[in-house]
Amino acid sequence: MGNGPAGELAARLRALKERSGLSYGALARRLHTSTSTLHRYCSGAVVPADYPAVERLAAACGARPEELLELHRLWLAADGARGRAGQEPEPEPAAAPEPEESVPVPAPTAVPAPVPAAAPAAWRGRRPWGVLAAAVLLVALVGGWGLWRATGPGGEGASDAAAPGDARGEGEAAPRQAAGQPPLAYAVRSHVWAEGCGHRYLVDRAPDAVPPPPVAQDAEAWAAELGAVHGESTIVEATLTGTASEPVVIEALHLRVAERRAPLGWTAYDMSSGCGGALTPAAFTADLDAERPQLRPRDGYDAMSERELAPPSLPFAVTPQEPLALRIEAEAAECDCDWYVEVEWTSGDEGGTLRLDDGGAPFRTSGAGAEGALVHDHVTGEWTDGGW
Repeated sequence: MGNGPAGELAARLRALKERSGLSYGALARRLHTSTSTLHRYCSGAVVPADYPAVERLAAACGARPEELLELHRLWLAADGARGRAGQEPEPEPAAAPEPEESVPVPAPTAVPAPVPAAAPAAWRGRRPWGVLAAAVLLVALVGGWGLWRATGPGGEGASDAAAPGDARGEGEAAPRQAAGQPPLAYAVRSHVWAEGCGHRYLVDRAPDAVPPPPVAQDAEAWAAELGAVHGESTIVEATLTGTASEPVVIEALHLRVAERRAPLGWTAYDMSSGCGGALTPAAFTADLDAERPQLRPRDGYDAMSERELAPPSLPFAVTPQEPLALRIEAEAAECDCDWYVEVEWTSGDEGGTLRLDDGGAPFRTSGAGAEGALVHDHVTGEWTDGGW
């Protein structure tokens, strides 16, 4: 790594990366790039071709506004020095999915993909909506939370919901189910926190029996140990990847409520006393309190660039090279709901339904009541009412 603005820029990026606690693999998936590219940026081997690449990397690492301003100054100086030296900016290679290095949950056995053939011309060039929505979203989802399975519709009393654009009317037959394994691999995680810090859990334990909030990447283990349930909202992130040479078309998403109960009367615990960020991700959203919850696309907003983010849309063709990243946000106030997501797919003359769930069980979200939630005081080490 050289000296001067380029070396200082690399040092600042490297410090931010270390401070974030994220691996190069995790950051690469968040930014839809490759680990080698990020390593070159942080080592000073290459200066990013434009400032947005620096900004996205820094934002993913939690950079503060004043740090972004200083990074912009350094990038301008480094870019000017590169121009005087006659260096050509290095193109950024396409991202390659990698396993999450920092997550202690074992990864599932992946469905092996054959050597891919070129996709038909009609599908070439379509990028996942997550790329269009924001570079710092969603791609942490290719870690080891997936259950590799395909199932049919759920049990009795389930409420079906179709995403906008779904052509299936009420009472019509479900799409045909292909025999055997669908040509799809997927990974799912449900312990996703808004802005990486904001989430509420319901726990049937007294405050002195509940340990401090974990960091977001340890939330699943923390919740499992305590038997915690998502309070008021659940954010699910998933990726779908084709495992055959022919594209697999994701036609529609449906949210199915498997069971409704009265909201839990357990104590609510907030993972943070307050947090916020400059990015509102585009997502599919659903109100679990509705009689027939429907997944509806919602646009997003990037306050840093003052740019609206296009809402997700279907149908979408996935291949081994073109995965689909999904973010689903479900909310509940009046029920303790078990639910899961059904993905309708077609490939050639085959088709079926793939169930996305929480390791074989439904996702679970409960209203949290009106009493407020406890927050953790890191000075005293106690859970307090936060002044409510």
